[in-house]
Amino acid sequence: MIKKSIIIALLFMNGFLLAQTQYISPLGFTLSFDKTWKRLPKEILLERAKAVKSILEYKKDISYDACYQKIGNADMDYPYMLFKNLPLTTSDKNVIRNIKKHFISKKGFNRQIQNIVNGKFDVKLQVGKSYYDEQNKILIFTYDLGVSIKGNLVGMLVFYFGKDASLITYCYSYKDEFKYDRKEFIDVIYSIKDKGMTSTIPNYTNKHNIAVNFYNEGKKQSQAGKRTEAIRFYTKAINSYPVEDKYMKSEAHYNRGLNKRYLNNYKGAIADYTEAIDLRPNYFKAYNNRGIAKFQLDDYSGAIFDYTMTIKYDNYNTKFSNMALGNRGIAKLLLGQDGCSDIKKAIKLGNKKVLKIFNTYCK
Repeated sequence: MIKKSIIIALLFMNGFLLAQTQYISPLGFTLSFDKTWKRLPKEILLERAKAVKSILEYKKDISYDACYQKIGNADMDYPYMLFKNLPLTTSDKNVIRNIKKHFISKKGFNRQIQNIVNGKFDVKLQVGKSYYDEQNKILIFTYDLGVSIKGNLVGMLVFYFGKDASLITYCYSYKDEFKYDRKEFIDVIYSIKDKGMTSTIPNYTNKHNIAVNFYNEGKKQSQAGKRTEAIRFYTKAINSYPVEDKYMKSEAHYNRGLNKRYLNNYKGAIADYTEAIDLRPNYFKAYNNRGIAKFQLDDYSGAIFDYTMTIKYDNYNTKFSNMALGNRGIAKLLLGQDGCSDIKKAIKLGNKKVLKIFNTYCK
């Protein structure tokens, strides 16, 4: 019989965010991608921002809400799209005119705006040209960044003026590939659906800012190893987030669960991971960590279910699937089932951490 103590260390590792086919904004917007796109972790998102920081707004404090990239590309390769939500909007033509002037006064932006009123762009966007779809209130600027990272980069900045809020989308690609990527960028932009918000903008902004401060303090305490304090601040964040902030609330539950797990409060951790999954049903990091906590409580059947869901939602887009596959095999062995096929496949796909288990119990 395999010993639990031998394999505990194999279960603990950091994960990645799930490849998704939709971006759901906290302010009421939904945009659709095909399955060739994935959502990137915050750490990579922030690293990417450094490359273009000097030519963007928010120079002192660049803060995006989400970043998507083509599956199969290296972590710092293009194309990719960034989203920034703004808790304000306008239908005033004079205000929109001033926003146009603000950007076309900048270096690299076209001085003229081509007006489109047919409801959708049927033109081939050209670098350096600017466009406005008056019917859908979508403002697009394309420009040469003047930055070379394995090739010259071009950008596309898009404003969507929504019902209750606005969305800024930053699209980046290599200049010689933009002629192919621009259609895909436009397809994503025009997939937007705007259901509006439940909260008023002032109420949302107030609650969101309070919650973010609590969340950041929780993260700070967690990094310092102060688990009890981290849990206290994550709890405050969870209780403060407005209804629109499901994504960030799920993150707070996940991180509170992580700190509970470090305190060996596995039942409490499971409760938090379950809340995170309820808020974000395809949140495979939460499934994986819930599997780890269940494993610690000898609930091997429950752990197998969670590792299976991890693999389902990650779908082998990251190394995380291989680890979940190996862990599932180990849990099966502990139940006296055939887990060797899972472990063998995990090793074949690059998970060498379960090699010793395979050699000891599967040969």
